[in-house]
Amino acid sequence: MKFKLDEQADPVTRLVERIETFLEARAVPPKVVYAANLCVEELLVNIIKHGYGGGSASDVEVDVEVTPEALIIEVSDGAPPFDPTRDSADPDVDAELADRPIGGLGVHLIKKMTDGMTYRRVGQRNHVRLIKAMPDGAGAATGD
Repeated sequence: MKFKLDEQADPVTRLVERIETFLEARAVPPKVVYAANLCVEELLVNIIKHGYGGGSASDVEVDVEVTPEALIIEVSDGAPPFDPTRDSADPDVDAELADRPIGGLGVHLIKKMTDGMTYRRVGQRNHVRLIKAMPDGAGAATGD
């Protein structure tokens, strides 16, 4: 199922809520829904803030597929190339809070909360794919 950001107020929250409703209707476990929502929200906020400089990001698309084995989410955008799997330094989570540079925790969080994160550039679009494994027997095989 493909979702798009819109131009109304608070588009990230509304898109994440639509994805949550979609996942719940397909019997995706709450723990997986929570991880997916947090990761998608973090990616979208980063794309809007850094990729589009806080401006319109109405070409951002989120494709969600539920299989018995995994939840697969692909976020694509037309912002300048950025590979979060390589271009984001892993933060020193053991350092004192005051000693940590700003930024980098969101991508770190996404990597920790998913079972796979890949990036590819296709034409003029970034594609970030997240995979979250399903617990045994969870999720409907809808192919959406």
